[in-house]
Amino acid sequence: MLKFALQPYGALGTARRIRPLETRTDYLTAGELALLLLAGSLATVAVAAFSPGLRIPGHAILRAALPMVCGMALVPRRMSGTIMTLGAMATAAGISTMGLGRWQPGAMVSLLALGPAIDLAMLGREMTGWRLYVRFALAGMLANSLAFAARAGSAWLQLDDGRPHSISHFGLGVFLSFAACGAFAGLLSAAVCFRSSTQSD
Repeated sequence: MLKFALQPYGALGTARRIRPLETRTDYLTAGELALLLLAGSLATVAVAAFSPGLRIPGHAILRAALPMVCGMALVPRRMSGTIMTLGAMATAAGISTMGLGRWQPGAMVSLLALGPAIDLAMLGREMTGWRLYVRFALAGMLANSLAFAARAGSAWLQLDDGRPHSISHFGLGVFLSFAACGAFAGLLSAAVCFRSSTQSD
């Protein structure tokens, strides 16, 4: 069961632009595990440490997506996204324990949902080229849709006293902004990390 869950993606491994490690074994190696946890940690640091001040709802995923998708390119295996999320969770817990960051519900949910969303998007027949880009775009859109739901829910329940918002502020326009940011983040990161052709450059 575990062997199947961690099997490498053949087509995904061929299409990646960066390949420091060869995923020839059926089991996750220590080096691959370290890379995935590091990718998740870097995504957390990017969300916590860099705040460009964009007044675009749902833009936090733009900072988290590239480290996560790069992690998938470095270790193109099933469940890689979920493992990166574990690294992101551990780093977020450490940052919070040290009092170095205050997390917004939407940003946290998009960060933690992106890894499993990538795993979900990779299910089924392996694809390359623009279809692969579409899968990453859909993963980003799904993660940010969940972030929108969390943000709207926290406003409805009045859980975020630091940034009070009425639920009326989370209408269709804001949802579309979240969805568009998620899709763009996934698409751009995929274009950076994967080729549109499986043939060598």
